[in-house]
Amino acid sequence: MNNSQNTATKQRLDLLTEIKKTPEEYIPELLNFVRLFRQSIMTKKTSINAWDNAINQINNSEQNEEKFKQLFESWAELDDKNEQKETLQIIESLESISI
Repeated sequence: MNNSQNTATKQRLDLLTEIKKTPEEYIPELLNFVRLFRQSIMTKKTSINAWDNAINQINNSEQNEEKFKQLFESWAELDDKNEQKETLQIIESLESISI
């Protein structure tokens, strides 16, 4: 076992020792706390991965060009002039876009 595995094993044993020291009436609350903690870690990890994927897509200029092409094509097909104006305002509000 390497050092990090030894540390993780010791921490797990320490955690189990603390759980054994916990009075019985607090075990349900401790269990809920541990479950919520684990779920929040998994949610955070999922969110970080989603943000990384989004940033990668934004940084991919070929994908952006295609998305903007599709946006302009759908914009041109809109019947309502007000919708076209609203779409243009949204596009112009983006800092990195100039028309």
